[in-house]
Amino acid sequence: MRKYLPMVAMAAFYIFVQAAAVLLAPLFLPEYAAFPDPNNVVNPLIYVFLVLVVTGIILILIKFGRERIVQAIFFVSVFITIMYVFLPLFLLVDHEGYIALIASLALAGGMIYALAKSGEWYIINAVGLVLAIGVTAILGMSLGILPVIILLVIMAVYDAISVYKTKHMVALAEGVAPLRLPVLFVIPKDRGFKMDSVSERGLSPPEGGEREAFFMGLGDTVIPGILVVSASMFLPETPSLLFTANIWVAIGTIVGGLLGYLLLMRFVLRGRPQAGLPFLNTGAILGYLATYILVFQSLGLQMLGL
Repeated sequence: MRKYLPMVAMAAFYIFVQAAAVLLAPLFLPEYAAFPDPNNVVNPLIYVFLVLVVTGIILILIKFGRERIVQAIFFVSVFITIMYVFLPLFLLVDHEGYIALIASLALAGGMIYALAKSGEWYIINAVGLVLAIGVTAILGMSLGILPVIILLVIMAVYDAISVYKTKHMVALAEGVAPLRLPVLFVIPKDRGFKMDSVSERGLSPPEGGEREAFFMGLGDTVIPGILVVSASMFLPETPSLLFTANIWVAIGTIVGGLLGYLLLMRFVLRGRPQAGLPFLNTGAILGYLATYILVFQSLGLQMLGL
């Protein structure tokens, strides 16, 4: 039973990020949206283009030994995102905004300091959780249903190619993980696990040996979670049993992603790096479609937000 605890923990991260993002997204101001028109189908193409550009830049910097620049880029990006996550929460009690802004800056600065000073797995996970929740909420409120589904399909294909064919996503993870940046959730198998072992041995277990920890990319919670948040934001809030209809569809989307996660774990246990998004995104999309039909009792363009 103990060997399954890391997988249960990863599933808990998956649920927590997406559920928290659903609660956080309505608190964000409209200015937080990443795209002005959430239903524009060009939006996911812009997002994928930016992902490709940023990935290429990071790989080039790592190849030429510019890890400090990579760290600086991540630290600035993470600081800004964390500040935006905490700001609407503090604004609930400080309507003037001055104290809210100072508190948000202080919390973001404190988390970055802890990350730079220690960088142990529990710090990485804490910062990663806040970061994943914020990005999921912002992208979910910025993209309508159809653009999100297009994004999930493209990202699933891209993830499969980058892991199984070009393998540059594996190289990216191996290059960034030793920098102790919040790009992966780290689930140790033993309490004594230290991130030093990742710097020395990498992410993959030694030949014939057991892995010391399981790793899950933040994107594996964020990308399918965008559909969860989008469903909660853009579907009608029709009254239903216990929750409104849009929340039930969001829950069904989470459940679908979890079923994809269970299938993914069967391959992960074999010890080789696996592309998570083909499983997670497919499960999330099927969960969304099935729950929408069940809740709204309709089948048409409305299920795509049209």
